[in-house]
Amino acid sequence: MKVRSLGVWVTVLLLLVNLCVGYRLHSQEAAAQDGQDDVYRQIDVLMEVIQAVRTNYVDADRTAAKDLFRGAIRGVLRTLDPFSAYLDGESQTRLHEETEGEFGGIGVQIDFKRGRLVVVAPIDGTPAYRAGLRAGDVILKVDGEEVAGLGLERTVAKMRGKPGTTVRLLYTREGFSEPREVTLERAMIPIHSVTKATVVDGVGYVRLTQFMEKTAEELKTALEQQFSGEEVRGLVIDLRDNPGGLLVSAVEICSYFLPEGSFVVSVEGRQQSVSEKAKGGYKFRDIPLVLLVNGGSASAAEIMSGCLQAQGRAVVVGEKTFGKGSVQSIVPLSNGSELKLTMAYYFVQPQGTPDRRRIHGNGILPDVELAYSEEELDALEHDYEVFKAEQDKANLSETERLRRQQEFLDRQTTSDKVYRKGMELAAHPERIQAERERTQAERKKAEQNQAQNPDGDGDGDQDGEPSAEEPEQE
Repeated sequence: MKVRSLGVWVTVLLLLVNLCVGYRLHSQEAAAQDGQDDVYRQIDVLMEVIQAVRTNYVDADRTAAKDLFRGAIRGVLRTLDPFSAYLDGESQTRLHEETEGEFGGIGVQIDFKRGRLVVVAPIDGTPAYRAGLRAGDVILKVDGEEVAGLGLERTVAKMRGKPGTTVRLLYTREGFSEPREVTLERAMIPIHSVTKATVVDGVGYVRLTQFMEKTAEELKTALEQQFSGEEVRGLVIDLRDNPGGLLVSAVEICSYFLPEGSFVVSVEGRQQSVSEKAKGGYKFRDIPLVLLVNGGSASAAEIMSGCLQAQGRAVVVGEKTFGKGSVQSIVPLSNGSELKLTMAYYFVQPQGTPDRRRIHGNGILPDVELAYSEEELDALEHDYEVFKAEQDKANLSETERLRRQQEFLDRQTTSDKVYRKGMELAAHPERIQAERERTQAERKKAEQNQAQNPDGDGDGDQDGEPSAEEPEQE
């Protein structure tokens, strides 16, 4: 037993020596970057803490060197932002599932914003979507456990699970008198990113739910097969509640609407900056293009809307977007694990552009702004509650219940004022300028009111911590 203990301590000592030696090899660069910080002293303190824990902590089975160092790594990343993370095992598997296939969960995108776990968007047709969860809902507990103590990765793990099992969420929403609890049955979450392609009175409409590996090709098919005829005079692309996804997909789709070589987005970090430009190949017809957005439009959805707006190719209608424009890159580590680290920000204007703003923390302001009043939101909520009550009374099979639920939600989407305004402007582009002027006048009035009442409530987005390029999916 003593020999084994001695061997463990020798291993730990070697690890600490290697860490210090490795650090000192890069000491000059670290000193230049950290200025007056006494990095050596901080590492010494970390080693003292680990040694004290291994020697004295009451539960010896919780002091394995691997676990302590993993905890130290996660502690370092937690001081940066909620989206940089140490990935191993299941967390690595989740990351790859979200961009490649399907997974078991409830179908909701989540992110931390202003220190709260916020729903970015429910995925169409999933348990979360059918239960009425909305962008902006704040999740408080999962199966009775407060998410504030779980963190993002562990919350993701608790929401995931075997299809057919259930999970309880306690959540709140602006306008709720008290938090509500909902029980959701987990299901396999297929990722269909191009949906509802149709033509109404000469205007094409299509919804993009995410930016995945096949999204650009699927949209191209819809553009060619359903919207290429001369009878289609305008096109509306619905990006509401689209939490983003892959940068390459957004660049490819923007290329369909821009001349080859046009600026799309700049990805700028400490190590390098890269500008993405429109590619050659397929180009859609030059007809009026309207993009619908809201507070659930994030990341790649903001790149697409911001790019086509800045290039003058599209009119953006709806509400200010989420403001999620940071880039997480995957760094492979020597033990087979991975580091997901925020390394850059997105900009949809080239360097040197006056009043240039990054997407992260700011979002994209629509050309034509249409916000929902509390009364309108309450009416939508009431209609849904009435529908659910009628569903509960009816003797329906599960398949029929889900079908009717999906039809009801689809009717709400295609009958609201943002949809109607987008279809109107795509059909009558001569009305766009008047709508722009109305929006500008309303913003100017709001700014004047804010200046006169500086202590009034603001949206607070500038203080938020929007998320990574690819949001967490449950």
